[in-house]
Order: sequence, then structure tokens, then C-alpha cells
Amino acid sequence: MKPFSQWTKEEVEIEFNLKMEPDNKKLQDWLNVVQTVSTNEAKQLKRLSKKLLYHVHDWNEEELKVYFLAFILDLIDFYQDKYRPFMERQLSIKYDENKRLWGNVDFLVASGTQSPKQPFFFIHEYKKQLDTSNDPLGQLLAAMVAAQKLNQSSHPIYGAYIIGRHWYFVILDGTSYTESFAYDATKEEIIMIVNILRHTKTIINRILIPNTQSSSFLVTPNNNDKDCI
Repeated sequence: MKPFSQWTKEEVEIEFNLKMEPDNKKLQDWLNVVQTVSTNEAKQLKRLSKKLLYHVHDWNEEELKVYFLAFILDLIDFYQDKYRPFMERQLSIKYDENKRLWGNVDFLVASGTQSPKQPFFFIHEYKKQLDTSNDPLGQLLAAMVAAQKLNQSSHPIYGAYIIGRHWYFVILDGTSYTESFAYDATKEEIIMIVNILRHTKTIINRILIPNTQSSSFLVTPNNNDKDCI
């Protein structure tokens, strides 16, 4: 079979019997989080958002990663005791006789140390603002289906794809998936993006330790400034 990069949304739906749902409570629970951004972080994010606004039409994929996304991910810090972030890693799974789902993943959070074991969250397709090639949702869904089959677990798979300034969050829950509206990182919505990514760590901790109350894993800002907005 072809790699993730060549799948379309329609092809993934047909091949794996997926259905798009307009609303999903687990997606809403993921996205609707209390703000945990400190005053200092808010200032940093405002500068970063302004930088993106000036260059979003000029940056190529690598520049978008280096000059913008890397700062966001460093602020989140997905390096934890039981999981860590990985970049440009290959996932591969046999899902039927003589059929294989595989490809390189731009960014994922998974258990494991030197190689990803159990994937939880993906960020895929750092496309330029005006780049309309391929099908970023289809590519993301293909990777998420591979993770779902690899995990052999009932917990949802979480993901996001980025087109320039716009972030779209996606949840794959069984054979249904739901996509959020676009979050614009050149606006105040950049704070919402950071909070959603931080909440992702809380969700991963719940998956790893299912009987633990969510309050035990509330994510707090990464500095000593206690003033939050």
C-alpha cells in the first residue's frame, strides 16, 4: 500500500470504514480547557504570533517548523517520564492480508525512549499558507489509523494538522473522527492552541494511569510567574 503522504480523506474513510461525526464530546472535552498561560508566556506568544503574521506567506515548511513550531513545542515540553516527542519517525502496521499502512510522521508523542512504542498524539503537515497540495487531513487520519491498530487499545487517538497560521485538531474515536474549526495562531487564539496542547499531556497521563483523577495531572506554566491569564 501507499505511504501516509499519498492518502486522501475519502480513501481512508473507504479503506478503514471511517465516518466523520460533526460533534464529539471527547473532542470538546479536549478543546475546552481552562487557560493556564502565565503573563510572561502570554507576552512571548504575542511576539511569536506577530512574527508568524509577518512571515506566514513567505516561510516554507522547514522555516515554519524552525521559526515557529519549535518554540511552541518547547513551551509545552512533551518530554515526560513515560512518554516523549519524536520527529520524522516511521510507523508501519500490517492490517490485512498483504496490506500495510506505513509512512513517516512529522511529529508524534508516544511511549518509548529511542523509538516510539504506543502513539498518543500527532502533529502533521506543516504546510505553507498558500500550499493547497495533497490532503493533510487524509494524511493525518492514515497515521492515526496506523497508531490505533498498533496500540490495540480503545482509547482515542489525538492529532492536529497545520496549514500556515491555521491549526485543526482531530480526534479518532473507534471508527469515527471529528475535526475542530480552525484556530488562527496569528491571533489571540495562539493561547488556546497552547492550552489545548498542554491539556494533551493531561489526557495522555489519564490513558497511562486510567484510575488517576485528572486534577492530579493539571498542567501548569513552565516558569515561576504565577500570574495567569
